[in-house]
Amino acid sequence: MNPQLAAFLALLRRYPFAAACILLVVGCGVGAYFFWDDIEVEEAVRQDRAKEGEAMLELLVGGSTQRQELAAVREATRRIEDNLIIEANLADNNWYFYKFEEQTKARLLELHPQSSPTTDETTLYRRIPYTLRVSGSYEQVASYLLALETGPRLANITAFGYSRRDKEADSTSLVLELSLELLGKK
Repeated sequence: MNPQLAAFLALLRRYPFAAACILLVVGCGVGAYFFWDDIEVEEAVRQDRAKEGEAMLELLVGGSTQRQELAAVREATRRIEDNLIIEANLADNNWYFYKFEEQTKARLLELHPQSSPTTDETTLYRRIPYTLRVSGSYEQVASYLLALETGPRLANITAFGYSRRDKEADSTSLVLELSLELLGKK
């Protein structure tokens, strides 16, 4: 055998712990050499997994908030469904307008339900049009209009007009002419 190799083997037998450490360092160096090219790829994969983990954590934390929001949406939908009018129930529909007459002290001169449009393509709801005329002082007429806008029924005012009731007299009585649509059940 080669004398230098024999001396090296004798040295390894004499210091086995140092020999194992040297062998480990050489193995790590070879491994680092082969993995050096993959560091950027592996770092990108690690960042993607970290983002997925953060998103999952936010989803788990936000689950209770989503349940609360879903409950609020269901409550709003229930309130809308409860306040829809039925086109065939003329007495209740007209009472809705007369109820505001009592509250605001304005006089409801005319109330005419119109026929619903047949070309209404919405699947859940129907638009039920009305025309009406209200008379009273400016405050009474304005409060009647505000009561219609903020009432429990969903109303869409399509046209309106203000005019003085008697143009020759000094009275401040106004007439409000409204065209509106209420949301009803299909």
